[in-house]
This record gives sequence, C-alpha cells and structure tokens, in this order.
Amino acid sequence: MDSVVVYRSPLFNPSETFVRAHVEALERYRPLLVGVEDKGNVPPQLRPSLFLRSRFGGVEDLADRLRPHRPRLIHAHFGPDGLAALPLARALGVPLVTTLHGYDVSLSRRRMLASARLSWMLYALRHERLMREGGLFLPVSEALRRAALAQGFPEQRTQTHYLGVDLDRFRSGGEGEAGLILHVGRLVEKKGTRVLIAAMARLSEARLVVIGDGPERGRLERQAAGLGPQVRFLGALPSSAVAEWMQRATLLAAPSLTARDGDAEGLPTVIVEAAASSLPVVATRHSGIPEAVVEGETGFLVPESDAEALADRISLLLGSAELRERMGRAARAMVETKFDLRRQTAKLENLYDRLRRD
Repeated sequence: MDSVVVYRSPLFNPSETFVRAHVEALERYRPLLVGVEDKGNVPPQLRPSLFLRSRFGGVEDLADRLRPHRPRLIHAHFGPDGLAALPLARALGVPLVTTLHGYDVSLSRRRMLASARLSWMLYALRHERLMREGGLFLPVSEALRRAALAQGFPEQRTQTHYLGVDLDRFRSGGEGEAGLILHVGRLVEKKGTRVLIAAMARLSEARLVVIGDGPERGRLERQAAGLGPQVRFLGALPSSAVAEWMQRATLLAAPSLTARDGDAEGLPTVIVEAAASSLPVVATRHSGIPEAVVEGETGFLVPESDAEALADRISLLLGSAELRERMGRAARAMVETKFDLRRQTAKLENLYDRLRRD
C-alpha cells in the first residue's frame, strides 16, 4: 500500500477532529503522521507511524527517516503547515497537497505578522512560495475557494473539497430533549457564541449547552451568568460525547461571524455532523455555511451578529416538532449525498492518484 505523509504541527488539537477523521478514513493510502508536537490524540494504532520534527529545521533527518516508507505525497492541513511542509516535500521529491480551512485565507497579512506566532508570521511573509510550489490546494468550501483565488492562489491547482463526516457515528437520536439547543466549537470570536447567549435572553423556555473551550470562555461565562442554569458550559469533549449530545439536542445553533481581525470560517464541520444527526441548524450567512445549510429546508440562515433574528428562528423551530422532523430528514439526506466521509475520502484518494501522475 502506498503511503501519504499527513502533516499537522500539533498532532492533534482536540478541536481538530476533521484532521483525525481524514487520517482514519484513508483506505488506499497508509498515513504517516508528521508534526512538531504530540498532543496525545493520535490513535494507538497509528502511533508507530508518528514522526516528530524539530521546530527549527531537521528536514533532512526527517526525510531520511521517512524514505524507507516511500511516501508518495504530503498532505498538510492549514496554509502555515503547508508552508512548513514544503521543504520536506522538496527533500522527498513528492507533491504537496494543502487543505485550506478558513483563517489561513481570511486573516490579513498585518494580523498574522502581529500575532507573535512564528508559523503565522512566516506564512504572512512567504505564502507566495507555497502558492507557486504547492501541488494542489483544497479549500473546504466554494466560498473559501473564491476568497483564496482573490488572494492569488492558482486557479488550476485550487479545488473545493468538502470534508466528510462518519455517517455511522453521527445518526439521528429521535426527537431529542425539549428545548435543548446545542452549540459546539472552540470559544473564539468568530463562533458567534456571544450573539447566541444574547439570543438566549429572549428564549426563556430554552436551554443551551455549549461544548468547547478557548480564550473567550471566561468572558462568555460572565455574559451568561444572569441566565443561571439556562446556559451550561461543558468544556471540550471528545467526538463520541459530541455525537451523544447531538442525539439529545433539538437543534444546533452555529451563529458564526467574521471577527474583528478578519478571522472567518471555511465550513464548520460541526454543522455537517449535526445534519448527519438529523438535527436542523440555525446558522448565519457566513462563508461556506450556506453550502451546508439549505435555507428553509435543512435549517435557517440569519444575518451575522443578529441576536433577534437568531432567537426568532430558534423559537420557530422549538415550537414545531413537525418542522424539526422534516428539516432533520432533509439534512440527513443532504449529508448522505454531499458529505459522506467514505465518499469524500474516495474522491480525495483519486486526487492523490491524479497528482502523482501529473
């Protein structure tokens, strides 16, 4: 079986379940995991294929360790990691695939330079090199692809590829608990959690469960303090627990927005997971979200930062079991057609095959 290097500097961040899903779903390519930091989230069966590199070079040594496994290409997640993997791709003489997820396209050069993160600063200064030498770029939504092209990514080598979800793990749980709203994501500005908490003040009969952690958590907990037990923060949970909460919930709220620094979504995987769980979604018209939420059919879309509109649509869904059931069925059917992990992985491996031949 041919091998592919999957490159992600942290292996893996708890919130990046989509990277782990990519690795575990490969069928015709054997993954070799390469990164800088072991976060303890690598599946046990893949630990023998884990390779760590130095933060400050060590490319030739790493290439020497990888050559006996004969990798055919490298697949990096996020633009900064694509840039970091480029010297390794050169050393191995293989093509480089980079998945673009959102901030790597939406954040301004100035914001990246001011971030004090070395990988972001280097990306701001040298991303044109990745654009020139990268073999293939895979934005996770068509909206993100358009934004990438506007920034100068090469049109012929930039192709939308939707991330898939495991349709066996995420399944309908039935009616769910009355009034239970689920919100899942890293607690950063672009997730719009503050807008959702503001909407909850208008929804006295509803309960909100927030899964995730991040720098905004303290501020959000203070904002929600006046709502008492109406809002619960559970912190970061494993994907299996998220799937269980989706079976208990009545709907998912995903009010993403463009942050003040320009940070934006590509297409949040949690929206697709909710749809696979037959949950209607109330979300915003933001980036690639309308590609996964069909207005009036699988959920509702509202303007960014509009707590009143968000509360209105949530209330409409909470008040109609028939509407929730109809939208949930349509959401599951949409995911089966467009976001099935097995089908999307097969498409990805076909792209690998084609890139190797070109």
